[in-house]
Amino acid sequence: MFHKATQKIVNELDPYGGTLIPATSPYFSDDFKPLHIIKKRKGTWFFTKDKYIPTSITLADILKDGKDLDIGLQTSNFSGYAETSSFYILGEVDASVCTVDAGVHASGGVADIISTVEMKKRVISEMMLLEATKDRKINRRHRFVKQLCNNTFHIILEVVETDRPCDLNSLFTAHAGVEVPTKIMKAKGGVNVALKQNLSFPAGTTIAFKVLKLRITEDDTLDTVWQEFQTYNCAASCYRKPEIPFTELTKLSKDVSQLFLNTFLQILGNSDNLPVLDTMLDQICEGFQPDLQVLGLMEDEDRACVEKLLDLLGIRKVDPPGQPLTLTPHQNEVIKTVNIFVQSLNELNPDTLPLLATNVEMKIISRQLKMLEKMEERFFICFAPEMQIDPAEETLESLALQFTESEFEITQGILEEFGFHLKSENTSISCEMHHRNEDMFCSIFVVLSVLKALDDQVKM
Repeated sequence: MFHKATQKIVNELDPYGGTLIPATSPYFSDDFKPLHIIKKRKGTWFFTKDKYIPTSITLADILKDGKDLDIGLQTSNFSGYAETSSFYILGEVDASVCTVDAGVHASGGVADIISTVEMKKRVISEMMLLEATKDRKINRRHRFVKQLCNNTFHIILEVVETDRPCDLNSLFTAHAGVEVPTKIMKAKGGVNVALKQNLSFPAGTTIAFKVLKLRITEDDTLDTVWQEFQTYNCAASCYRKPEIPFTELTKLSKDVSQLFLNTFLQILGNSDNLPVLDTMLDQICEGFQPDLQVLGLMEDEDRACVEKLLDLLGIRKVDPPGQPLTLTPHQNEVIKTVNIFVQSLNELNPDTLPLLATNVEMKIISRQLKMLEKMEERFFICFAPEMQIDPAEETLESLALQFTESEFEITQGILEEFGFHLKSENTSISCEMHHRNEDMFCSIFVVLSVLKALDDQVKM
């Protein structure tokens, strides 16, 4: 909900997508401030977007004489923002976590209400930064500097933050028209249901930021890096099926698999946990204890969900942030898989996540994955002319005809999110691709594959 709001605000402030980056979560706001070092992870062939991972380290921390570093910070009130938006969605459900039978229908709506946001901009001049640090040396013995592979790093040069407290509300409504057994919805057939989500964040919460790339020179001083221009890479633009490390998931016991599956269902019920988990998992994948102080800022239910997943991953809460972790190869592989799963969820529309959890309860993931494979063959993979397709194989349309009406509606709602329109007329099925979105296709494929792998372990 927060990331959705900051993306809208950034689109207004920076409509041409220049340099302003929307913040993903209010919980790491203190680390998204001027002069804080931020880790930039370049997009891969699967996750094409660059990621920015916050740290508690500032530029002053890595300088030998940085304690008295004083750089003029320019502050100005420059804009206000207010919006009420509502839009129609397909196949919505009430995302309250509970263990009851529930209803789902093919119509409903979501309204997001953002209170007026008064914002201020805090900026450090690049020229003043270089002037203030020109005679200061980098501490090569600092643990962060030791990890640098090319003597370059990024710092935050500018932030847009709230000037006063702000409220963000989301109203989720649905009419339960058919009965669907699911653990993450709370509804009975024939009744209206609604879910309200409220998020309040204080003055000084970072809405967006800009970064500057610096390099450490041979004499251990700082200099800026010229803007990098990305070259077109034909190989990188070609579709490649995601490779998911399933091996360690199949080694989990039935009870542990059930715990992971239940936790993932809870996460699907509240997408606001995803940016927090994404950041923590990135820190863990780099081999360091994540910053768990943000858990104290979260609501009790959200905090319990995040803590449950960290416990399953073997992350102890007693260790201070930034300390090296000692994990077994099995733990590392499970964490890697969970990280890919969470990153994939972050690529999807939050309104789709409850539908994905419904798939687990409806036992239709296997059939949906078969459909995705057929879509992959038809729309993404170019077959050589000599390749022959067996006419006896199931087609995309024949697989879709196997769904019941409610199963078809859920599947149809999910496919719409990544550009496919599945239409049923009488006893015939048609499938059209309105737009090609490989990132979204890969993400939905990963999410369904991980859920199926855990569900298969539970059934054993």
